[in-house]
Amino acid sequence: MRTRESRASVCAFLFLFALGATSARGDENYFGYSYSTETNPKGSWEFYNWVTWRTSKGEGSYNALDLRQELEYGITGRLQASLYLNERYHAIDGVGSPKDRDQFGFQGLQVSTKYAFLSPYKDLFGFALYAEPGYSRISKGSGRLQDQWSMEVKAMFQKNFLDDQLIAVLNISPEFEVGKKDGDLHWENELEFEVTSGLTYRVAPKWYVGFETRYNSKYEDFPAKTDRSNWAFFAGPAVHYAAERWWITMTALPQVGGAPNNGARSAARNLDEYEKFELRIKTGINF
Repeated sequence: MRTRESRASVCAFLFLFALGATSARGDENYFGYSYSTETNPKGSWEFYNWVTWRTSKGEGSYNALDLRQELEYGITGRLQASLYLNERYHAIDGVGSPKDRDQFGFQGLQVSTKYAFLSPYKDLFGFALYAEPGYSRISKGSGRLQDQWSMEVKAMFQKNFLDDQLIAVLNISPEFEVGKKDGDLHWENELEFEVTSGLTYRVAPKWYVGFETRYNSKYEDFPAKTDRSNWAFFAGPAVHYAAERWWITMTALPQVGGAPNNGARSAARNLDEYEKFELRIKTGINF
């Protein structure tokens, strides 16, 4: 096991890499977790780089980095497709469950399509649908090897106010997953249901400052069981900067509530399935 100092150095290096990857706007992301309804123009490409840092459980030292590279293409003026390649790093020490771990590896991939039915710039509000099948080989929470197949869909809404100076978005996202841990024979089903929202205001040319929320819940052994197994709610600031040919977005989300609460040190939060704090940085460039 490496020292905590060495793990911190790895985390710092990966964050600098994400920032350095920033290299025109199409499907511009004003928020770290919530999607807008716009799509890339026909025939245009966009590259994204994502870094999500998740940290702190109820005890010990827990740090995880979720890395993603996304290539997006505008098929028509309303339809776009994307390919995602993902990596994952875990530095876990003294948490108890999950086990101690210090590893980095290829996590999996997804493909997606997004179709914009309504535009917030031309219609009363924007509306789009999104579908994303994917495969994952590393567990998000524990870092344990797994085989997991998933299908996520999103309903996206967007409303612009004050001549597009104020932007509000809402995403509703059910995701069905089937998977098994490395060495297990039994496949398990799970439904993950997420709602994200954001409100941002253009405070200066190229700068937006706002607020974002994220609610996530999980339903184990779905559809045989329909009771909610656990949930968490996050809320925090979002900042977006857009230059002529690139943009960068950062959202910081502390967990403000969750259940079940396992242990007094967890307060009113769920620190078994989720972390105390998440930070996401996304950069994009059109070409």
